Amino acid sequence: MEMNFLDLPEECIAAVISFTSPYDACRISAVSKLLRSAADSNNTWERFLPSDYRMCIDNSLSRFSNKQLFLRFCESPLLIEDGRTSFWMEKRSGKKCWMLSARKLDIVWVDSPEFWIWVSIPDSRFEEVAGLLMVCWFEIRGKISTSLLSKATNYGAYLVFKEQEMGAFGFESLPLEVSFRSTRSEVYNNRRVFLKSGTQESREDGWLEIELGEYYVGFDDEEIEMSVLETREGGWKGGIIVQGIEIRPKELL
Repeated sequence: MEMNFLDLPEECIAAVISFTSPYDACRISAVSKLLRSAADSNNTWERFLPSDYRMCIDNSLSRFSNKQLFLRFCESPLLIEDGRTSFWMEKRSGKKCWMLSARKLDIVWVDSPEFWIWVSIPDSRFEEVAGLLMVCWFEIRGKISTSLLSKATNYGAYLVFKEQEMGAFGFESLPLEVSFRSTRSEVYNNRRVFLKSGTQESREDGWLEIELGEYYVGFDDEEIEMSVLETREGGWKGGIIVQGIEIRPKELL
């Protein structure tokens, strides 16, 4: 005897929908009242949330439904780890995104006030950003575990920065060596890019970014390292503000 999909109990329909994507669940909810009830249920959206999402929320978010909580993660990045890391989710696919603030990065000479200064500016998501005065050894590194990222996903890493009012200097003729790779890999995927007008992308939030590389996150947990540096030429450079390094999916569903 054939059974219509809509004859199944609502919890079964919700379980099936949970194996799709947030985008598909929203489309399915527009088909009928029954499907809307199943597609909007907590059981469906529980699967779209990170397994450890309860560690990221406070009491003000505990009253949200799972769908509301997912949309909250997508529309307003959360600050965690004492406000030094930002987490959000890509709305269409539900994949995880992160930004490591300048305070979470290893920046050579960052605590020497003759070279770098810590400042607060209104359009940064973090309390402090790193302002580069002038250095001849430019080196920024960061690390993240793939356990924090979505599996089977191609990620890109991006240095997020802006120029100071006086303008950036010393970067026009000196290429930066950038990389985004596994710390266990013996294969270096370093490449060289210029930080100058026309080579960086402008973001919706008003900041600039340059891509450091891409890395495919499989199913093994490992540590990946991001780096951007210029240590060979020794020329003086400065005039930028570093907000952090963003790690987000490159291929969205």
